[in-house]
This record gives sequence, structure tokens and C-alpha cells, in this order.
Amino acid sequence: MKSWFELNHLRIADSLNNRPKKNILFLYFTHMTIGIREACKQFLMALASLIHAFLPPLFNFKLLEMVINQAIGLHKYLPQHPDWKKLKNELNKDS
Repeated sequence: MKSWFELNHLRIADSLNNRPKKNILFLYFTHMTIGIREACKQFLMALASLIHAFLPPLFNFKLLEMVINQAIGLHKYLPQHPDWKKLKNELNKDS
């Protein structure tokens, strides 16, 4: 199992990006901005998912589309991350 704590997380994330930055303050604030944005999206999707559980006609398949779009956005930011291979392998199983 991967560790939940990594002191070099910002540098590792930077190395997985196709546009490395190097300045640690810039990395920190970029990471914080992206983290807050993605957390807000997930929070809203969680609320909408709870509502959808009780009222299935609401949101239709829009929540699935939002999850996919969020994954695509994260892939664009960290295209070299090794976990994308796991997702690609899972998606290719059904093809």
C-alpha cells in the first residue's frame, strides 16, 4: 500500500507534470489551488449523489459525466502518474 504521507509530495507531483516549475512556493500555491478546486467539486458531487440516491430522476447521468471530466482534468495536470495505467487497463478490459 502506498504511503499517506510524503515529504517530497510537491516535488514528486512536479516531476509527473509535463510542465515542471521548480519554485517550491509556486508549487505549493498551485497545489493548494488545484486541491481546493477539486475538493469543492467532489463535495458538490457528494451532495448531489446523496440527493440522487433518494430522487433518481434528478441529475440523470450528469454525475458520472462530472466524475469523468474531473478525471480527465487531473490527467491533464499529472499525465505521467503511474495510476493512470491502472485506469486504462480497467477500461480496456471491457473493450
